[in-house]
Amino acid sequence: MTVVVAEYSAEDDGFVGSFCVFAQHGLLIFRDVRSVDTHAGWDGGDMVHATPDSIYLRVQTYVDGPVSVEVLEGESEDLVLDGAVLFDGTISSQHGEFILHDPDNWISMKVVTDNPGEARLRVSGDAGHLPSALRLQIWY
Repeated sequence: MTVVVAEYSAEDDGFVGSFCVFAQHGLLIFRDVRSVDTHAGWDGGDMVHATPDSIYLRVQTYVDGPVSVEVLEGESEDLVLDGAVLFDGTISSQHGEFILHDPDNWISMKVVTDNPGEARLRVSGDAGHLPSALRLQIWY
């Protein structure tokens, strides 16, 4: 298991962190660290399934190659990956701490913002179906 911890502040250039992983199940999860949402109503058919404090993102599986992921702080349209905007909405956090991981926790990246409550989240990918690259933008 690889663990990455990222913290950002207003003085940063926007880069929070990145990783590249072979996604065994073709799924990445971005959620509040205290979320217990199981996404019980999701059948796996949709590329994205969002609840107030958690989002499931389908990506290509390990047999098709690795998935590269970047997390950035900022709302600029210039940061959107060419391909598709997969999600553009809000996500809540009790204490401003999120985690981005795969279901097996082979990779886990903690994003500490220290801003509790609702944050804007935009997820773009290099493709609208099973992307091999994701860019997550978070801002308040």
